[in-house]
Amino acid sequence: MIIKKYKLKGKVERMIQRYKFDERLDKLHKEIMIMSSIVEEMLRDSVKSLINKDDDLARKVIERDDDVDEKEIMLQELCIKIIATQQPVATDLRTIASVFKILTNLERIADHAVNIAETTLDLIKEDYIKPLIDIPKLSEIALESVKISIDSYVNQDITTLDAMIDKENQIDSLFRKIYRDLLEYMIEDPKNIKQAARFTFVASYLERVGDHGTNIFESVHYIVTGEYKDFKDLEGVRNLNS
Repeated sequence: MIIKKYKLKGKVERMIQRYKFDERLDKLHKEIMIMSSIVEEMLRDSVKSLINKDDDLARKVIERDDDVDEKEIMLQELCIKIIATQQPVATDLRTIASVFKILTNLERIADHAVNIAETTLDLIKEDYIKPLIDIPKLSEIALESVKISIDSYVNQDITTLDAMIDKENQIDSLFRKIYRDLLEYMIEDPKNIKQAARFTFVASYLERVGDHGTNIFESVHYIVTGEYKDFKDLEGVRNLNS
């Protein structure tokens, strides 16, 4: 009877511990969604500031970078606290380890938004050498890539691989077009070199945002399957899975 009582007590304690773990993990998921929303808004605002030469909006983007850094640290500390106090099993450890990588990628997207906002301030008094048409398109596709990867994390669903491949191909194709167009402007008139180079950097920042979206998806794949795959070549990964 005493043994049964202790077994029951141990079972109840494990259930309580698991409940606390799930509660903290749920908080972690929600905070990552909030951080992702902040980062996406920063990137969208940074490109908007560049198009409209909006110095106030550009400065707001730069100021928000501190908020993202603080949230990253807060969530890293939450991950450490979960590991230290909840004794997670192997699957849970995979999730928490992957969250560290996801946080890093989101923080770097925020850094790229800041880089674009700083470009706005650098070019604020200059007449643009060309209308900015493709750069906003590239930013939206890159943001869609990030959204797909974050949704995959939230839903623990990697069936969106084809959608990620499609976005990656669109990003690569549009980046090459932007690069070629700006190179022609440089060749036509050396006076265009400085500004064309800055716009090329902006395009490269946006391409990297797409890369970070892929990295996040890579982490989700590891959480779901327990297998690590290098997603630098998404087409290659799809062929392996087919």
